[in-house]
Formats: sequence, C-alpha cells, structure tokens
Amino acid sequence: MPAGDAQRVWFPEILEILIAAWSPSTTWDELADLCGRLTDLRTDLRQSRGIQAPLMKCSKCGSVSRGDIKGVSVRSALFALRKAGALSDADFQRLDHDWKKHRAVRGLDALGKKNDASSATTTSDPSGCC
Repeated sequence: MPAGDAQRVWFPEILEILIAAWSPSTTWDELADLCGRLTDLRTDLRQSRGIQAPLMKCSKCGSVSRGDIKGVSVRSALFALRKAGALSDADFQRLDHDWKKHRAVRGLDALGKKNDASSATTTSDPSGCC
C-alpha cells in the first residue's frame, strides 16, 4: 500500500467523478447524494486494495485500534473542487458560506443528512473504546 493511502479521501478516480459531476447548477441535495456515492466508491476502493483504516490511540485509555473512516462531506467536496481548479477562490468562499447557512437552516450534518440526536454517540474517541 502506498504511503498515505490509509488517510486518503480523494483517490484520483473519485476526484475525476466529482469534477465530472460538478456544475454551478448542482443543488446541495445533489451534491450530498454525490458525496454519498463517492463515500461508497471510496469504501469499495479501500476494500479492493486492502487498505485498512489508520491506527488511532485512545487519549483516555491508551489503547490502539483502527479508526473510523468518515464519509465524504459536502465541505470536503468543495475544498477538493477548489484544489482541482473547478472552483475559483471567490466561488469557493461563497459556496462554503452558503453551505454553512443551508446546513444550519435545515439541521443537516456534514454529509447533508438530517441530524438525528438519537444516533449521536457520547464518546469523542474515534475508536469507540471508552
């Protein structure tokens, strides 16, 4: 496995799909759905290439375990689009601001899904050991 693949979110083929699917008329719901599909693709790529999640150390008990790989967030997609040159800095700033407002008004999480208080965990440790 190449160095850094355990932490990698944007594999080249995933970035290509994001850029190809992106347009200025893309709605937040469409971008959130795309991020969900990209998360699934990343999971499949990681599994097919034998890439395990990075090791994490619990700050409370010191145990070491595999961390949790989070989904591709809408904001992460905006950052990737800017880095790839598909968004100008000004467009990125505007969209980032609009996304934050959209999230707050609709009660969405970073992935564009409704916040569900019943599914929130009380632990701040990514390995879930404590």
